[in-house]
Amino acid sequence: MTEEDDDVAQRVATAPVRKPDDETAFLEYIEMENFKSYRGHIVVGPLKQFNAVIGPNGSGKSNFMDAISFVMGEKTSSLRVKRLNDLIHGSSIGKPISRSCYVTAKFVLNQDSHMDFQRAVIGGSSEYRINGESVSSSTYLNKLEKIGINVKAKNFLVFQGAVENIAMKTPKERTALFEEISGSGLLKDDYNRLKQEMIVAEEETQFTYQKKKGIAAERKEAKHEKMEADRYTRLQNEYNEKQVEYQLFRLFHVERDVRKYTSDLEVRQQEVKVVEQRKEAADEILREKKKDAGKITRDLAKIDQE
Repeated sequence: MTEEDDDVAQRVATAPVRKPDDETAFLEYIEMENFKSYRGHIVVGPLKQFNAVIGPNGSGKSNFMDAISFVMGEKTSSLRVKRLNDLIHGSSIGKPISRSCYVTAKFVLNQDSHMDFQRAVIGGSSEYRINGESVSSSTYLNKLEKIGINVKAKNFLVFQGAVENIAMKTPKERTALFEEISGSGLLKDDYNRLKQEMIVAEEETQFTYQKKKGIAAERKEAKHEKMEADRYTRLQNEYNEKQVEYQLFRLFHVERDVRKYTSDLEVRQQEVKVVEQRKEAADEILREKKKDAGKITRDLAKIDQE
């Protein structure tokens, strides 16, 4: 909100902020010294879980919001000034009353312990302290994040137009904002690493599945080939058995025919032998007859000569 909004309340959220380890932190006090329109040392508090800052224009409502933003680590551009030195009381009219200013935020943790965050402007630069000990800006902001205050996500103050800006963000931008607020953005590297491992695991699983599928197909094919081989072997054995039976059958008939033909041959040979014997007898008779005929012929010749 701006100081031109007459008699409009500005609300400061001091409700418990969740930490990653489920602890809570309450903003109890805001201390300012020479910060913008607040001259000298000013203490605001103790604050409740819900507070309202009200007043007419120019009463310092926006500067109080700037003080909270400043101590929470906001950049100069968000504090409506060009330089850090412009935050010192009187700088707006060219008459700063001091060379420094600071704002301290006092938190109560859920275990009744306290933690003070102080940011100061000294010599044109920021200095940071936690419980009075000087620290770097990164340590300061990291410690704030641990109690649930993330300046990058702007999750502790809602400025004028912020809701509209969030509504106008793309889904991807809103997701990035919510990740930043929730702290899940800190796990982005782990998420990306685990996602990559998951992708590799899925690829290996898919490869293993395809390999298993291929092995199953090969096994099925091998089983089919074995069945075909067994069938071929069985048919080959049956064929060989039938061949043996066939050859034995042929051999049986051949032997039977041989015995029959041998018997017929013996009969024929016997018949031939008888015929030959008859022929020899006939030849002997013929020879005798020829002898007799020759003798008769000679006798007749002698008779004719006489």
